[in-house]
Amino acid sequence: MACCLKDELLCSICLSIYQDPVSFGCEHYFCRNCITEHWSRRELHGARDCPECRRTFTDPLLSPSLKLSNIVERYSAFPLDAILNAQRSSYPCKDHEKVKLFCLTDKSLVCFFCDEPALHEQHQVTTIDEAYEEIQREMKEQLATLQDSEKGHTEALQLLQRQLTETKSSAKSLRATIGDAFERLHRFLRERQKSMLEELEMDTARKLADIEHKIQRYSQQLRDVKEGIQILQERLNETGRHDFLEGIAVTSERCFTCSEFAKAVPVSSLHKPEYYLKQRHCGLNQRHVIKEKAENWI
Repeated sequence: MACCLKDELLCSICLSIYQDPVSFGCEHYFCRNCITEHWSRRELHGARDCPECRRTFTDPLLSPSLKLSNIVERYSAFPLDAILNAQRSSYPCKDHEKVKLFCLTDKSLVCFFCDEPALHEQHQVTTIDEAYEEIQREMKEQLATLQDSEKGHTEALQLLQRQLTETKSSAKSLRATIGDAFERLHRFLRERQKSMLEELEMDTARKLADIEHKIQRYSQQLRDVKEGIQILQERLNETGRHDFLEGIAVTSERCFTCSEFAKAVPVSSLHKPEYYLKQRHCGLNQRHVIKEKAENWI
């Protein structure tokens, strides 16, 4: 019965329940938009026909059917197949011990006699038993999803807590290791600094003494050389040959001695003290030792 009624409420063009049903002289009904679009597509043919009986009309007048509209409205709000299959509610309306339905769209109970049909027009309405089963199924699915999510979040939090503890422990251990390594390195550097400074002072003292000794020796030799230069210049200034050659043996011996002093000054072979000290105390071998110690301790 319900199916037969629903078939009578279907538009033959869109095959859906009537929306604003109209007729135009042949007692067949169509949705206003459906018949208007149908005629628009056939406008090239000139005539306007009925899709059911194929009668043609020159200038048809679309007449709405108020009664059919009301029937469609009531059926849309409360489908008869749901009403006919509904069981008597164990929780009846306080005013009507009649069938109760449930609107799945609004998630609310519906009394067929108390509620306005327009409130649930085009909504999905069903019996309480069917709604109970449907909502129970949906809630169980949601519960299972939330329980899976709870399990996943719990496992993730446990993992993060372990990582937090391990990271703190590892950082504490590394801080102690780094602190100990740098303390040993600083102690080594201080000891190395003290040793190198002591060695530098000793080398500096030896070098300074050697340089001062050479200064005294070369100063004496320089005075002798200047004396030889003066003797030679005086001898060369003699104009007479007899005077020039007289005593030349003594002059030649003294000049020979001065010449030997001049040859005994190996200026090019002297080491620069600054270069010597840098090579000895700040060479690459010292940096290599420090770097090796640091890499072993850290």
